[in-house]
Amino acid sequence: MPSPDVIVIGAGAAGLAATEALVSLGKTVTCIEAGNRICGRVFTDTETFGLPFDRGAHWLHNGAINAFIDKGKALGLDLYPAPDHTLTAGDDPHGTALWAEVDAISDAMRREADAALSSLFKPLTDWSFTAAMMHVLPMGRNLHEISTRDFAAYQESPDWFCRQGYGTLVAMTAADIPVTLNTSAQQVTTTANGVEVLTNKGILTAKAAIVTVSQGILAAGDIRFDPPLDTAHLDAINAITLGAYNHVALQFRPEALPVQPDTWVTYKIEPPEDGVLRGGGALCNISGTGLCAFENAGDFATELENAGPEAAIDYALARLIEIFGTDLKPAFLKGAATAWGRNPLFKGSYSGALPGQAHKRPVLRQPHAERVFFAGEATHDAEPGTVSGAHKEGLRAAEEVAALLG
Repeated sequence: MPSPDVIVIGAGAAGLAATEALVSLGKTVTCIEAGNRICGRVFTDTETFGLPFDRGAHWLHNGAINAFIDKGKALGLDLYPAPDHTLTAGDDPHGTALWAEVDAISDAMRREADAALSSLFKPLTDWSFTAAMMHVLPMGRNLHEISTRDFAAYQESPDWFCRQGYGTLVAMTAADIPVTLNTSAQQVTTTANGVEVLTNKGILTAKAAIVTVSQGILAAGDIRFDPPLDTAHLDAINAITLGAYNHVALQFRPEALPVQPDTWVTYKIEPPEDGVLRGGGALCNISGTGLCAFENAGDFATELENAGPEAAIDYALARLIEIFGTDLKPAFLKGAATAWGRNPLFKGSYSGALPGQAHKRPVLRQPHAERVFFAGEATHDAEPGTVSGAHKEGLRAAEEVAALLG
């Protein structure tokens, strides 16, 4: 068979978008994926609980500019705006004090040039550490690792949910996109006329390549480049790193949960002695199914990963029983825990800039050796860490490659 015009490495949201766009422009494309499925870090598991459980991305962030909302509606899926259902356990049931502190921290971060969140965080009330956790969760990292500029650059609009799962939605949109599974890239070599990609199944050649693997894979050096990546690229990879963020899913009989569908539940997090915020928040009664996702991030997420799924499940279950009462325990059916940091295909959750390094995000998307392009959630300035951002970056890379090839 003749060589394709382009090799796309990775079949997550960015790789799928790039492949589809290039094919629509008349280019021949080979998309390879190291895993045994498509969609990368957006994956709906329907086997564990017998109902949709998003092991990765679940929130359709930035509803006003997220293309997957219209795509999902066109497919006949059940999409709806995320309801404003919240519960704050303890002496602030309406979250008045908590959300005031959350807003104050966010405003302070937007006023900073580019500093670590820890440098401006000053505990004021018993709810301060819960407010801090509300910033650790979306950034997937500890307070001292959060760049205020990276946070402030994030473009935000109301979120949506898909009852069938975000992973189901993305997979359905990509159903007709050809992908070669179980094929991992080991080296990308730029030649005089194109690129050679060494895989576990042999060498592929093309005129150009788009690399859409996670920052964790790039940082680990799992893909070699010849010529080697320049200093600017390497510095950016070390500056924009993958964070730690996981879900502990707990299934209950739906009637036992005393909250409306899709209620965000928070509780008072105690001051840490070692600087590690231990706790999280839970999205409860997801789409009315009785499933709850206890979300955790930063070093605490890594601790739970290392402790194993049963320990993570026990911790999350204990927190919800503390919040809702012991009557909830007999209604517990089953649990599961994700461990994205231990997944060798990703080695983390989603990207964040280290303090003082947010300006290096644009460097990640710069071509290497003229024929190797990069795309993914990490290369998007305003929507990092999101499926929408990855999708847009795949389209951007496809346009750049098409312009190169003519």
